[in-house]
Order: sequence, then C-alpha cells, then structure tokens
Amino acid sequence: MDVLHFVLLSFVLLISVSNGMAAGRFKRAPFCKTRIDLAFVIDSSRSISRNDFKKQMQFVNDIVDFLDVGSDETRVAAVSFSNHLFPQFGFNDYTTKTDVLTAINGIKHSMGDATRTYLALEHTHQKLFAPGNGERPDVVDVVVVLTDGATNPGSYDRLTGSQGRQQTQKEAALVKERGAYIFAIGVGRGVNVDELNGISSDPDQRFTIQVSGFSELNSDEVKQMLLKRACVEIETTPAPTPPPTTTPEQKEVECNELLADIFFVLDHSSSLKTEGNFNKTLNFVTGVIDYLHVSPTETQVGALKFSNIPEMQFHLTDYTDKQDVAKAVSRIKWKGGNTFLDKALRMLRTEGLNKAYGSREDVPQIAVIITDGVSTDPYATKLELKQLHSLNYILFAIGVGPDRNPEELARIANNPNNVFEVESLNGLQAIRESLVTRICAERVRAPVDIKKP
Repeated sequence: MDVLHFVLLSFVLLISVSNGMAAGRFKRAPFCKTRIDLAFVIDSSRSISRNDFKKQMQFVNDIVDFLDVGSDETRVAAVSFSNHLFPQFGFNDYTTKTDVLTAINGIKHSMGDATRTYLALEHTHQKLFAPGNGERPDVVDVVVVLTDGATNPGSYDRLTGSQGRQQTQKEAALVKERGAYIFAIGVGRGVNVDELNGISSDPDQRFTIQVSGFSELNSDEVKQMLLKRACVEIETTPAPTPPPTTTPEQKEVECNELLADIFFVLDHSSSLKTEGNFNKTLNFVTGVIDYLHVSPTETQVGALKFSNIPEMQFHLTDYTDKQDVAKAVSRIKWKGGNTFLDKALRMLRTEGLNKAYGSREDVPQIAVIITDGVSTDPYATKLELKQLHSLNYILFAIGVGPDRNPEELARIANNPNNVFEVESLNGLQAIRESLVTRICAERVRAPVDIKKP
C-alpha cells in the first residue's frame, strides 16, 4: 500500500466512522473490508462490575458489527478468563455475523476471584489458532486482549504474582510467534502498564491502548481507534511471520492422496539461544502438518528432539488426528546442549520409523531433519546415515542460520532436491510450501522400495 493510498483510505475510514457515530451509535453497514481472523480474549473477573462488563461486551459487539463476517471474509473467535479458562467459540463455529453477535451476547460474567490471563493466551495459540481449527494461513491474525488489571494467579496455581505475569508474557510471545498481532487494551487504574506493553505486538506501533474506564472503552473514539489500526494501519506493519501463498484449496489438491509415515527430527541445541527461537521451528512444523491428512489410514506423524541426547516426543501411533498432533508439537520444550545428530538418527531408526513402534509396511518412510549447525560427532553421523539410506528412508535436510553445513545437509538428504537452506529461523515459513510439495510427491514412490528394520 503506497502512502497516497494509505492517506486516502484513512481519510475515507475516518469519515465513515464519524458519520456512523454521529448519533452515538454504530451503523450496521460495515466499512472495514480487511479480511482478518480475529480473536477476542476477554477478562471476566469480579474486579469488573456487572455494569462495566456489559459495557465491555458492547464494545466487542460493536467492533464485530463493523466487520464483514463470513467464512470467506473475517472470522471471529473468543475466549474469556478469570479464575478459570472459559472457551467461548472458535473460528469454525459461526459463519454469519448474526450468529457471532448472538454468541458474543451470550458470554457470561464469571466474576472469578483471580485473573489468570496466561490460561486464555495459552488457549489462543494452542486451540484457536491451531492448525485445522479455522485459522487461515493466508489471512492476517489479530488478537484483542481486554483486561482491567494485572495477571493474578490467586490460589489456583503455584505461582506468585510475578511468576504469573511472567507466564502471561511467555504465552503472549507464543501467540506472536504464530504470526498474530496482539492489541492489548487496558481499562482503569489497576492495569499494569509493563505487562500490557509486553502482551501487545509493539507499544511503539500503537498496539497498546489504555483507557480510564469502561465508559471510555465503549466510546466511539476508542472503537474508531481500534478499527482504524486493525483495518488500515496493520496493513503497513511487517507481519511477524510471513503468511504462505498457498490457499486451503491448493493444499487439498497437493496432499490429499499422501500415504506415508513422517517423522520430524528437531535440533534444540544451545545455539538456538532462546525458547522463542525454538518455537519458530515448532510453528513451522505445525504449519507443515496443517497440509497433511493425519489418520491411521493416511499420514502418520511422529517427532523427536535432540541435543546432548535424543528425546522421543511422540510415536507415529500416539495421535490420530491433525489437531492432537499439532498440540503435541506445540508442547515440545527447548533445553539446549550440543548437536549429537548421530544419536537422534539412531533413535529415528530404532524407535521412530520402526514397525515395532507403529510404522507401516509398504508406505514411504519420511524424516524431516531440522538443524541450525554441524553435528558434534560427524563421523558417527555418517555411519548412522549410511544405515538409514540402506533402508531407503526418504530424508529431508533443513539447515537454518549462518552455522549450517551444506556438505552435511547434502549427506543427510538422499536427493539434492530434499535439501533446504534458510538464513534464519524467520525464513522457515518461506520454504513451507516447497517442502510440502516435495513430501507429497513421495506418494508416487514405489512401495516395494521400502525396507523395514
């Protein structure tokens, strides 16, 4: 969007909003034509009075009323929280504005005695934005968090207030790692500004909004502010994770006949530096899984991670649908250590793609190996690769970052087309479609070529 286009669109938007609010009420005709997947995270703790909670929900209602809502337009989801998590509805649950507004009006004020914000944010990235739950990879993801105070675990978790706030920051970071923008809206004097800024995508880019009370929140000016930023300004802000160009329809065409056992082998060594960086790897993996038909009769998926020692995360038969596999991937933790790839390859052969642990006869046995450096014991790695290649396993090698070793990546893959290299973890999303295309092409491989340990 060029500067002139942005200025004109902003001007038209402001006129539309001011006209629509002239009588202090929104008109129902939507002016925001931007397609987004929008999730509301709503505080329903008892520090909010009944009257103020109604004002908060009127705010949510009016924001949705200004959007084009539909399965091919904007999709809406919601979760509320206080002492417990209260899932409300997901992106696939309602496809019309009328149904979404009805669901919003049905959200109850729980009046819980704690503010466990981290539970709602965890639900947001693990459930609402999980692959297969209605979030679209080619549409911008937006989260609006509404709260009147700071995170307060109460007596429900073994967390202090400070630890609870840290957990909220961690879960917010995972939401942002998925590529979503977070608007954090704090209402009243009890808000912790540092926590609010940490939740939001970027306070300097105006993703943090503070108001004095719920009457101000429910004002035309604040609604106009959020809509303008979500519908116009977000288009000029670089996305945290570039969305893929593949549409859901293309996805089904490319991979709807794949019958294979696929194992992800994930480097979680210290060179990744932070858990946030490792989570970029996990987001990439869940994105790849979203292209697959996961079931006992189609594609089976397993995963292990490695550093000093390999650790099996789940076997091929542990999870039988896409959502459960993606959830299991999102739970994998980063520890750090060295890069003993040889040990990981041995576990892949003996406990991963092995019929004793659920792999099937006469289907392609595929491993996707992601590493950001060279193996700690290259000689032992060569020996393990020799065994895997003799079994006709199909190995993909993905090297990430400046320390990747092209020669070792070429040794890992048994086909030059199965080697991928990216300059940083942020570049993983750009190769997702190419990797899926290569994996799905393996369905034409002759089953008799596969040898089983």
